[in-house]
Amino acid sequence: MASTDSRGRRSIEKRVRTSSSIDADSLAPSSEPPADMARPNKRARNYGLMTQTQDSSQALNGEDANASNWLLPGYIKCVRLRDFMCHKNFHLKLGSKLNFIIGSNGSGKSAILTAITVGLGAKATDTSRGSNLKEFIREGCSSARVEIVLSNEGFGSYGKDTYGSEITIARTIKKDGPAAFAIKDESGRIVSTKRRDLQAITDHFSIPVMNPMCFLSQDAARSFLTASTPADKYKHFMRATLLEDTEANLQKAEDTSQKAEDYLIFHAKSVKVLRKEYEDSRRLLEGLRGNQELSRRKKHLQGRLLWLSIAENEKKLHKLQKNGADYQEKIDELDRNQSRVENKIERYNVDQSASEEDLMNAQTKLQEKKQIAEDVRSKLNQIKLDYEAQIRNRTETETLVEQAKCKIRNCNNNINHLEEQLRRQAGGDKKGIERKLTDLQNEMALKDESLLQYSEQLRTAMGEAKELKSNAEKTKEDKERTISFKQRELQNVISGKQNFLFNFDPKMDKVVQVIKRQQFSVPPIGPLGAYVTVKPDFREWTKCIQAYLGNNLGAFVVANGRDSDLLKKILNSHGLKHRPNIITRKFEEFDYSRGKPKIGYPTIVDALEFSAGTEFVLVDVSSIEKILLIKNKDEAMEVLRSSQNANVNRALSIIKENRFLYFLSTKSQNSLKYRGPLRMMTKNSSDDDISYLKRSIHDDERGLAEFIELNRRQLAETQDQINSILDEISSIKSSITEMGRREASLRIELETEIDMGAIEQMQDEKRSYEEAISSYSLTIEEINDRLGSINREAQHLRQSLSEARSQVQESESSLQALKDSCSLRDSNLSKLREDDRRYTQELQRYKEHLEENRRKQDEFNAGIQRQIPDAVVFCSRAIAFGEGMPETKEDTNAELEEVSHRIQDAERRAGISQDQVYELFQKAKMKKEDAERKYSEVDNLIRHLKKSLEKRGMTLNLARADTYLNADTDFRNSLQERNFSGSLDFDYDEKTLNMLMKTPNDDCPRNVDTFSGGEKSFAQTSLLLATWRPMRSRIIALDEFDVYMDQVNRREGTKLIVSKYSRDERTQTIIITPQDIGKMANLDNPEIFIHKMSDPERRNNSS
Repeated sequence: MASTDSRGRRSIEKRVRTSSSIDADSLAPSSEPPADMARPNKRARNYGLMTQTQDSSQALNGEDANASNWLLPGYIKCVRLRDFMCHKNFHLKLGSKLNFIIGSNGSGKSAILTAITVGLGAKATDTSRGSNLKEFIREGCSSARVEIVLSNEGFGSYGKDTYGSEITIARTIKKDGPAAFAIKDESGRIVSTKRRDLQAITDHFSIPVMNPMCFLSQDAARSFLTASTPADKYKHFMRATLLEDTEANLQKAEDTSQKAEDYLIFHAKSVKVLRKEYEDSRRLLEGLRGNQELSRRKKHLQGRLLWLSIAENEKKLHKLQKNGADYQEKIDELDRNQSRVENKIERYNVDQSASEEDLMNAQTKLQEKKQIAEDVRSKLNQIKLDYEAQIRNRTETETLVEQAKCKIRNCNNNINHLEEQLRRQAGGDKKGIERKLTDLQNEMALKDESLLQYSEQLRTAMGEAKELKSNAEKTKEDKERTISFKQRELQNVISGKQNFLFNFDPKMDKVVQVIKRQQFSVPPIGPLGAYVTVKPDFREWTKCIQAYLGNNLGAFVVANGRDSDLLKKILNSHGLKHRPNIITRKFEEFDYSRGKPKIGYPTIVDALEFSAGTEFVLVDVSSIEKILLIKNKDEAMEVLRSSQNANVNRALSIIKENRFLYFLSTKSQNSLKYRGPLRMMTKNSSDDDISYLKRSIHDDERGLAEFIELNRRQLAETQDQINSILDEISSIKSSITEMGRREASLRIELETEIDMGAIEQMQDEKRSYEEAISSYSLTIEEINDRLGSINREAQHLRQSLSEARSQVQESESSLQALKDSCSLRDSNLSKLREDDRRYTQELQRYKEHLEENRRKQDEFNAGIQRQIPDAVVFCSRAIAFGEGMPETKEDTNAELEEVSHRIQDAERRAGISQDQVYELFQKAKMKKEDAERKYSEVDNLIRHLKKSLEKRGMTLNLARADTYLNADTDFRNSLQERNFSGSLDFDYDEKTLNMLMKTPNDDCPRNVDTFSGGEKSFAQTSLLLATWRPMRSRIIALDEFDVYMDQVNRREGTKLIVSKYSRDERTQTIIITPQDIGKMANLDNPEIFIHKMSDPERRNNSS
């Protein structure tokens, strides 16, 4: 909690994080989600003492934040060390974003970073803290253990079904044996002990443990931040961003391509040898053709047989081509028809969008017209109030005139009285004066009592007027809120008229379409409200039943856990406003009749019609077969109280239009409230619902106007009462004043001589009242003029109100015409879509026929193309079908047999058969052609590889330039935090990286090495952050980044790190520093965790 001290400065309550030697069961995460997922506006700094002794009294506040579903998986939740380096039994919990580990030298800060790298699979030499893992075992111990718990919750988790919400990686180091891994699930069960599984986990979460820039140890950080040369900076940058590996892989591919070219040159020599063998066999074949004429005739006959087979296949191919042309013609015709339909659908869709916009505009225009009419009516009411006020002013002014006249009469009486007193005084009538004085004093006492009574009446009337105004404002706000709610519901009903799923969520229609396309073991059902219909006889119970069923109407039902996970991914990918519930149950029916109340009242089951098995789902989750529908609450209470049936214990009753009562028993009741829009189908049309809502809104608006008018009249009556009381009070006060003057006059008569100046004073007062009457008369004339002006303005407003009402009627007629047009268009659109589906099915069928036809054509064509070269070897087509050839295939075979006998006789005389020579020739030819084909394929492959390598080289150059630009931009932004400027100068040819910086005192940028230690360290830190930016590592760590910084640059460097990584949800950052980071920057941010190590125990060596 933030508080304020006496000097006005805010102090921060420190939230302590401690390590403790607690057992493994207490470290298991809670399975219950946090009650409040909202982020706090302010945070408490997380200073932890991190002692190595158990301290259960210091607990971590706000751990609920670690259970938030919006965190990305892969970050380190906690680290546990046992006998590792200086830690005996150590436990540290980390935040998902920015963490600072602070403490004195020797407190074991760097050992934490070493433990993380070793636990994630690094070697001892990779940590810069030793050459053998056994060196990390605490002195005097035989083994050490490192456990790292990774979060596996949220989108992008690894093997969620196998590991659960946490993955624990444990590495045990022994002095007398090899180190061993153990990868555990959230329950502590060992899933794997293989390093390759650990590598797969770190690769999945993008944790490059072997990247030297990902986990910068103390020595590496010091080397990079202080003493590195431009070449070292360039090397670190290229290695960190994996550009160095990419260049090495590309170079390796180019070397492989060169080796392939060398092999191709060797293969070319083999091709030449095969060509020579082919030429030798060809010459041998030609030399053995002694009987050339017979051999030519045999060859032509053999060729004719082959050409006859080709001709037969060509006839079949021609028939296939004709069928294919028919298929293509039919497809083209269907394409044209479908295009016409799709064009019409597109036009309808465009018209639909325009019509929907026109419909919304018409509705908006109608509301505007109604608002204009209401404004005119309000102005007319205001003028009426002004008119009545002017009437009251005129009445009051006339009253003042009468009072002035009365005053004049009083003055005349006083003058007469004084003159009479003068005469009496002259005659000595003092006793009569004393009698009058006593009577006057008694009368004044009565007037004072009346004044008190009227003052009390005035306070009461003014209190009533104030209460009327307060109640009126509250009631008006409630009624206006109800009207606004119904107007929104009306808009939702209008929008949902074309698509009922819109009532659940604007994106629900797309979600349902995606679900239909996915491969579920059993298709899901949902949202359930889309499968439930209210029967016409129970329409008045629609809102009540929806209020009871609540979120279950928007739920989906799946058959198993795999379908549930697939459905969750679909729902998460669409970003719905409220994610629906997912119910996992088998799709089976059962008999629930035994649970229904045997009584003469209907239940929710009786009021609804179901489809797709939703009846049994709602019976399971909401017990709808047991909820009685009894309209009157008293009757419901009596039924529940008097019934002996065990199933008669719950009921619903209607209190008012949107308020209902749910009886859990005779002693337990809950109030239900309907929240639109409707999420159940009704037998009535949407137009009935729209008309009902319109009538309800109109009735509410009329009731609001009547209430405003009634309240105005009540206020006017109360104000008249107040004015009347004020008049009476004014009259009494005037009488008291007059009596006081008369009393004073009588006393003066008794005590002094009559002063003639009093008579003159009364005469002056009389003249002043006469002048006041003249002024009041002028005021009355002005009021009369104002009343005439008000009458004229009211007449104009009445005419405007009549015109506004006419415009409202015209807008309503136009809106209805638009709705009729939309309904007709929807009907046509449905028919066109059905035609489009039919055309699509026919097209698919004909395309399948065409594809099969083309496949057969390709087979025949390929067969013919294979046959033609074989036939051409024997003779051309013209020779095969020329003159002198046998007519039929049988005649050709007979002549071929005769010629073959004659050739065999000649071969016996030659000593070798012509077929053997021909076979030798064919083998040599096949070997030559096969070698030439393979040579051509390899040559094409090498050319393609070279083109691919050229493209990859260009891509690498673009990626390198983009990485340079991103790093330079991030570096510039970091420098701007201190009002510096500068840039990163990459020299690819020289393999160097120079940092240039300019302070407000510099004329031009200069090399960072020329600056002071603090500014130089700040620039080096900016370079490190610029290097981290394109790495995209899930976890990054840095040990002692501020070792050479002064206090100012340390504070600015800390602010820089906080600004860049305190809200970076995809990167967990761990910064280790010996400084008290809380004193250097205002880290009032709930995303930052500060872990303070306890001071090391110092042994006293003086003894």
